[in-house]
Amino acid sequence: AGKCKPCLFAHTKTGCCNGDACQFCHLKHPSRAPRPSRSTRNRCKQIVAMVTETAGDTEVLQSFAKQHPYIERLLTQEIENRTRSGR
Repeated sequence: AGKCKPCLFAHTKTGCCNGDACQFCHLKHPSRAPRPSRSTRNRCKQIVAMVTETAGDTEVLQSFAKQHPYIERLLTQEIENRTRSGR
């Protein structure tokens, strides 16, 4: 589970034109949230940079991460990096 790559066309109106020869998985996978726009991503990165400079501990970062899904992803990466480096 989680190791296959879903076919982006399998569950569309026209379907996958490769059929059985397709190298991707045709099972139904949970849909992902759409990618934020470039301006939203840049704004979130600026917010994360500002918060990580001022926040001393990871608990503050974890509570702030619930603000936005993209911010949560960025802060989760930052928390993992801090944990690995022992900060």
